[in-house]
Amino acid sequence: LELMALALLKFPQAPEKFRRGLVQTLKDEQEHVRLYQRRMQEIGVQFGEIPVGDFFWKAIGPMETPMDFVTGLSLTLEQANLDYARHYAEVYRQLADLETAAILERIYRDEIGHVKHGLTWFRRWQEAELSEWDAYRQALRFPLGPARAKGIGFNRAGRLQAGLSADYIDELELFSQSRGRCPAVYWFNANCEEQVALGRPGLTPSQRVAELEDDFQALPMLLCVRDDVVLLREKPSPTFLRRMQGLGFAIPEFVECSADGLVALAERKVNALRPWGWSPDSAELFAPLVEGLPRGGEGPCWNEAVRSLYAKSWGAAWLGEFLAAQEADYFCGTDVVGTACETTEQVLTEIGRLGEEGFDAVVIKAIYGSSGRGQIHCRGGQLRAEQRGRLENILRQQGQVVVEPWLDKVVDLSLHFDVGTEGAVTVAGWTRFFTDGRGQYRGSFVGSLTAGLDEEVKRFLYGDGRDARRLPKLGEQLAEWLAEPLCAAGYQGPVGVDAMVCRDRDRLRLKPIVEVNPRTTMGRVALKLQQAVNSARTALWLVISRREVTAAGFADLAECAAALEAAHPARMMPDGKQLSGGVLFTTDPAQARSFATVLLVGESLAECEGYLREVGLELAR
Repeated sequence: LELMALALLKFPQAPEKFRRGLVQTLKDEQEHVRLYQRRMQEIGVQFGEIPVGDFFWKAIGPMETPMDFVTGLSLTLEQANLDYARHYAEVYRQLADLETAAILERIYRDEIGHVKHGLTWFRRWQEAELSEWDAYRQALRFPLGPARAKGIGFNRAGRLQAGLSADYIDELELFSQSRGRCPAVYWFNANCEEQVALGRPGLTPSQRVAELEDDFQALPMLLCVRDDVVLLREKPSPTFLRRMQGLGFAIPEFVECSADGLVALAERKVNALRPWGWSPDSAELFAPLVEGLPRGGEGPCWNEAVRSLYAKSWGAAWLGEFLAAQEADYFCGTDVVGTACETTEQVLTEIGRLGEEGFDAVVIKAIYGSSGRGQIHCRGGQLRAEQRGRLENILRQQGQVVVEPWLDKVVDLSLHFDVGTEGAVTVAGWTRFFTDGRGQYRGSFVGSLTAGLDEEVKRFLYGDGRDARRLPKLGEQLAEWLAEPLCAAGYQGPVGVDAMVCRDRDRLRLKPIVEVNPRTTMGRVALKLQQAVNSARTALWLVISRREVTAAGFADLAECAAALEAAHPARMMPDGKQLSGGVLFTTDPAQARSFATVLLVGESLAECEGYLREVGLELAR
């Protein structure tokens, strides 16, 4: 009420109709105060007995123009009351306090008019070339943000009555921004390994990686909590975000990954910087945000020592040391540890040595590469001319490769943990993943490690009936083993360790370190998705490609997604807290050019696979 009086005093030259409308709003607010005071007196509450804050005065009081007033008060604080008044009116009705409910209904009806008055003048004063939403965001002044224009629940009907456009309402409903908590800032840089190999910013990614980055740019939202920030080039569609929100997923704040977007973000406090992986380009991108970090916040982790952690030769060396220190007979032998080679001659010599030891199939891995990229497979100790050319190209670019036996794989596993300050370790858990025939990541099981496995493998994972905690204990041991050198290199953050159960003649063995990934991984996302799925269900999280769906007869990924989600819509448990079944695309298929991710939830693995078969897709694993 006092803020409205202040606006009348501050802006005597404002249009007369605006000022008259403001006087009427002020009269309404005076009546609201009288209604509140009378009701408080009736129930024995004295005015001033309950403390209140001065945020509204601090936020609106410094207004410099009438546009500041209508943006901050009418379209933000009063708009939020369209939610609060309606919500609390219903609360009091449920408490059988019909008198208070009636007061709040009266206030709600008046607030619709107040928002409409502010909106009328906002539209007259806004920049004509901007949309209503863009003009609103541009006109807001710190500490106010669009999130302050929402209360408890979201009253679409009241906003439509006030005259707000449907497009504006859609944007606001899905908008998220911290109201006080400092956010973590995420960015998906799928080409971090290639950037690490280059050693400086400026790499032009391959077409496949560029398409992956475009299609998965919003993927970090699956790791976020409410109020976090995701940097991207294009926000997912409202339809996709509304579906995710309706199924209980937090919608973060999306900030354009541009100079303007980062300048605005740099003016705010943040508590963590979380790219998919630290590399020269992510360190450069996040540099303007470092000053907004608190003492001890998660900041940049990039230096030459961290660069070495990405090298597959680093993981191979630590695998050798780990195996040499173990006595358990379920581990593989040291003969499967990869060897770093710097020349073609060294590679050929190592292939020959492995052949003499009985390993006919060999894989040559670029030391910097992810998801199976940069691998060369050979048999019989020979490299074809085309393979030799690829090898020489990798050696020129990266300086090293790792040569190791290609094992008879039975199950792929990954361990996930976080390295904190001074090497503190937090183990997040294990996931099971699977790859295609080229060793490229295909998907992960969400929750169940043993779905679809035969009894022999299940017994092995659970210690042959003697040690049900075999994997959890190994996870703690591995995390502690690796945390010290990771921390010594200056690294803090998420770590993924790929492992493998393989068959060695007639026995199962565990290779505990296949690769060490000092970054976020797809398995880590799958682990987070466990929170969204009922633990009694089987769930798969898959990457599917445009090539697959077009081969199945669909025009594109969006058409495939529409068919799958229509046939098997995602269902929630009765309490509305977790998924109990169905199909949910977890990246926006409407914007996907080449790749999408999808979550399949069912009573069994067979049911999940059946969803795919119905539309002509297969789960190759």
